[in-house]
Amino acid sequence: MDIDDELRKLFADDRLDVPARPEAERVVVTGARRIRRRRAGVVFGGGMLSVATVLVAGTAFGVSGDAPPSTPLAAAESSGLTTTTPAPTTTTTTIERTITVAPPPVTTEAQKPAPTSSTPTTTTTTPTKAKPPASPLAFGPTTVGQLRLGMTVDEAEATGLIQPNAQPVDSAGCKGYDWSGQAAAPAYYSLLFSPKFGLVRIGGRADAETPEGIYDGSSEEDVRAVYPDQAKPHMGRNEWVTPVPGNPSANYWLVLSKHVVTDVRLELATQDCYQ
Repeated sequence: MDIDDELRKLFADDRLDVPARPEAERVVVTGARRIRRRRAGVVFGGGMLSVATVLVAGTAFGVSGDAPPSTPLAAAESSGLTTTTPAPTTTTTTIERTITVAPPPVTTEAQKPAPTSSTPTTTTTTPTKAKPPASPLAFGPTTVGQLRLGMTVDEAEATGLIQPNAQPVDSAGCKGYDWSGQAAAPAYYSLLFSPKFGLVRIGGRADAETPEGIYDGSSEEDVRAVYPDQAKPHMGRNEWVTPVPGNPSANYWLVLSKHVVTDVRLELATQDCYQ
């Protein structure tokens, strides 16, 4: 029995003393139809909502592979009830990835040894200063041992200290002598006699030393320091001629080789054998 039959039965009941309006049935039927349409609309809307929910859930579960059960639409309409399917609970699983970034490879270059600067060692050799003679023969200021400036050849030969040179007479007529037992080259005289002035040169001794300390081996610097003045300009660049201290009649002739004294001579300042 549907709702129309129920309404007709109700209105036909005698217990109702209230007379119905002529259009009462139409009004009631119209209202009932309105209610039914509303219910149908609600059911249809609920069904559509359920379908949409099922689709959404199906899509969601389709991803995960688990499809939830659904309520058929016909069953919902026949029962007259609106079934609202709760929205599926979507579980979001966060997967944390640990990315290990490997450090760039370390390139080890072969360490090259630092260039070493080789500074050549310059060895400065300071010439060793010659030592004075152990037993020096004093030259000056007027004599050398038994020999003295101005003595004659005969007097000098009498001492036994001299002997004639291999070329005894020079171009000026002067006689040249050597020390006994120490022959020199021809025309190289250790002692020289002038016919006019007698013995004018005494030299040629390796053990000679002046009273001021100049000897064979002394440096030119020492010579200039001890004897700063020259007696006269001299043509020989390697000879230093200087007055003898304490004897104004004599000069020292200091022969130099490579700035070192090689011969000490005691000579008369005035003579005629050479300039």
